[in-house]
Amino acid sequence: MFISSCFSSDDLESAAVKPFALFGDRVRSALEARRQELEAMYTRVMGRPEIDPVFLTGVTILQMMERLPDRQAIMACQYDARWRLALGLSEEWAGIDPSTLVYFRRRLARNSLAKVALESGLEAMRTAGYLGRHAAVRIDSTHLLGCIADMSRLECARETLRLALEFLSAFEGAEAWEPWFTRYAERNPEDLRNASMERLASRMEQAGTDMRDVLAKTEVLGKDVAAAGPVALLRRVFGEQFETVEGAPRQRRISLAGAVCNPHEPEASWSTKKSMGTTGWKGYKAQVCETVEDSKRGKGEPTKSVITAVCVQPAVTSDHGSIPGILAAHQANVGKEAAAPEEVFVDAGYVSATALRTAEKAEYDLTGPVPAPPYSVDRFGSDRFTVDIPGRKATCPGGKICSECSRINDAHLGVRYYFAWAAADCGACPLQKRCLSPKKKTARRTLDVTEHHMTVQARRDLCKTEAYQARMRRRNALEGTHSELVRGYGLRNCRYRGLLKTELQSQFTATACNLRRWARRLCWEERING
Repeated sequence: MFISSCFSSDDLESAAVKPFALFGDRVRSALEARRQELEAMYTRVMGRPEIDPVFLTGVTILQMMERLPDRQAIMACQYDARWRLALGLSEEWAGIDPSTLVYFRRRLARNSLAKVALESGLEAMRTAGYLGRHAAVRIDSTHLLGCIADMSRLECARETLRLALEFLSAFEGAEAWEPWFTRYAERNPEDLRNASMERLASRMEQAGTDMRDVLAKTEVLGKDVAAAGPVALLRRVFGEQFETVEGAPRQRRISLAGAVCNPHEPEASWSTKKSMGTTGWKGYKAQVCETVEDSKRGKGEPTKSVITAVCVQPAVTSDHGSIPGILAAHQANVGKEAAAPEEVFVDAGYVSATALRTAEKAEYDLTGPVPAPPYSVDRFGSDRFTVDIPGRKATCPGGKICSECSRINDAHLGVRYYFAWAAADCGACPLQKRCLSPKKKTARRTLDVTEHHMTVQARRDLCKTEAYQARMRRRNALEGTHSELVRGYGLRNCRYRGLLKTELQSQFTATACNLRRWARRLCWEERING
């Protein structure tokens, strides 16, 4: 190969050179096979010829691998021998403007070609025999911080008004939008950092009234203006932050899920996890899927797992129901001719009765724990009862069978079953204090479960066995993958704005991570084999 001949054998065994050698010898040829797909992004009518898209894709992969900004990445193409040889640059190459990478990423995102890099990297691995058949994969999500400043609800409303008024002033001039233009679009806005709560509440009420009045005036200018981006964003923020009560806008007590946090990136939203407390984050969520090694690794042995899919979702998206989409992305990236995974390792956030039934229909094992039922420390939860839904009966921890059973069709929660025990049995039971709630002061125990309770309970019982607990440990390595992507490649912080560009960053980051893993594994095998 070209790049292999440019380095000595000692250089090729170096962890600093090996990823570039692999890219030049393996990945670049896989990208060349996608040239026609990349060139289709450009219009071949007039204008100057485009810069080679295969070259720009390669630069972006190496840029993510080295965590360099655009300007430093172009400088590396000029002065770093590893970059020049990996990209196949000649001595006459004079360089390009760093802004070219900005326009190229925008073009990739608009044409839905963000996965080209990851698919090409996986194709190179498969051709080299490194990516074989894996019977299992593991899936987990991590949060991504949006490239935005933190704003309060008042700041978000006022900034949205400012952007809309700057846009609208281009039609009739700033004078036509007074007094709103002076109030919000002036260069020196009102300083509210040390304002009292009463003043902040007054400014929020005023912002709601001004939003309503500005939107009413835009309706006169025609549908094109009323539907324009800044005006549509103003209408959305107004609906998320205010509700109309007796003809006047009033601030909502609680912000709606998925509400705009910053008008400069309206796709980013606020969400939280139990591990993060009430702080939460503003941005997106990334679902990561990687292969599971068939055998246990030895001490010091690099991983052979490969990231096969990364799916970026809005931050408010639940992990429940995400598995089919991630597995579809995995199958598309590794090749439809490849066998589907037989086992999927996940954590408790993905496992539910619906997910277990979906896995059974799709013929794969969903391995993961089921969340514990809601109950206090001193009371028996639903998992301590033996429920027989077909037989319409349930047995409590004290061995008493329920006295009644009702089937309830709930429009929101689906079919549910209500069990109740006789007051005489509960009154004489020695476990009464651990079963009945002292707050409700009821004389008998009741139990409300879904129609799939037995499926969930069977998984809870299975999770208590040592063999299944040892099996679930194979999922834990994905936490290390998240740490590798975050600490080694900066995945946690979005480099760009918008869901599409964040997706692009995640795809190229996964490609860079796979490339370094591949190189690290080959260096280790060469040392072991002597």
